[in-house]
Amino acid sequence: MTAPRPAPGGGAAPPGTIDASAPAGPVDVGRLMEEIKARVRERKASGFYSDEEVRRITQMELELAESAPTFQDELEQHLARLNDGWDTAAEPVITSHRAGVGALIVGAKKLLRRVTRPYITLVLARQVEFNGTLLQLLNGFVLQVRDALTTLTRRLEDLSLDLHERLTVERGDRQRGQRELAERLAALGARVEALAAEVERGRTPAPLGLPPAPVAPPGLATLPAAAYVRFEDRHRGTREEIRQRQAAYLDLFGGAAPVLDVGCGRGEFLELCREAGIAARGVDLDPGMVARCREAGLAVEQADALAALAAEPDGALGGIFCAQVIEHLAPEALIALVRLAHRKLRPGGVLLCETPNPACLTVFSGAFYVDLTHVKPIHPEAARFVLEAAGFHGVEVRYVNPVPPEGKLQRLEPLWYMRRYEEAFLGQINDNFERLNQLLWGALDYAVIGRRP
Repeated sequence: MTAPRPAPGGGAAPPGTIDASAPAGPVDVGRLMEEIKARVRERKASGFYSDEEVRRITQMELELAESAPTFQDELEQHLARLNDGWDTAAEPVITSHRAGVGALIVGAKKLLRRVTRPYITLVLARQVEFNGTLLQLLNGFVLQVRDALTTLTRRLEDLSLDLHERLTVERGDRQRGQRELAERLAALGARVEALAAEVERGRTPAPLGLPPAPVAPPGLATLPAAAYVRFEDRHRGTREEIRQRQAAYLDLFGGAAPVLDVGCGRGEFLELCREAGIAARGVDLDPGMVARCREAGLAVEQADALAALAAEPDGALGGIFCAQVIEHLAPEALIALVRLAHRKLRPGGVLLCETPNPACLTVFSGAFYVDLTHVKPIHPEAARFVLEAAGFHGVEVRYVNPVPPEGKLQRLEPLWYMRRYEEAFLGQINDNFERLNQLLWGALDYAVIGRRP
């Protein structure tokens, strides 16, 4: 509490009055906020926290800081007015703004004031007493409010700095955790790549350490031009034997002219067509075979089978004969040949493909593997499916060139002295002989035949 100060107009201030204009432990909130802003800028420049965090925290600080000094200023202003005007009985300052008669007016007002003062003082005595008591209470309250505002401001600074520090630490921990996670992910990725490489190495068979296969010198990897003709003469059979076998196919091509013999070889089927009056021509890749056919007056060209078929106009052929050829082809080439044949044949045209029969196991002991140019045996049901899949109708498999009876197991005949159970046992043996004959010594070749709808 301070001593009462004189009120304007000679009145005295009540005990406990505070001079609102005098500093009582002043708190420079602006200076504190500037310090906070400076520290925020320092931490932002050092990268401790993000721009969004700085914006949010600074906005909160400004809202709190702006609300505190505004309330304190208003409180100080209202209290100053109360301290200046609490004494309603105090002598007022009498003035006049009128020129000339102003002095007369002021004198008249002062005279009126002296005359009425005793009555006014009497009337306002209790009001002055009430005002003084109330003002004394307000002045005591303001001391506590001013101290509380100072404490609040300092606490605000402490909380703000503590919040900055906590955010800095948390962001540092978060960044450190992200770095650790990235390092772990990178290590895991490297491990996955290493495992994938190990799996890939496990799939690839390790080299056995064998020397590489020899590379044939240029020009020495094929037999002379006439060699395959001699091979056919030795292992295929004579021209007359092949003519007899292929004569059974002529009925299929009676109305199928023109006929293209693909892989015509020595030209046996072309000769049969010429004798039967069927227009036919052939293609073969082997120059020795082509020369042999031309010597016999047959129309034959040296060409690849697929290339020759592809060059034919669509629907131009009535029949395609292909004997002992498809076993020389890879599976995809066989499919291409059948599909090309379907495209080049006219409706009703016939495709016949003859090949060794792998369902007869004797084929593998001689006919198939004796020829080095054979690639893959074609099962009759596989050949049937390829033709059906290409669009041929009524596909049939005709088994030809059977093993002579003398080359098979012979039936055992019962003897006159055998008993019944011995004859029954002999019958079972003969049944088994028949099964073996079909498996081992059946038809050596088959022909798959289809017609274009």
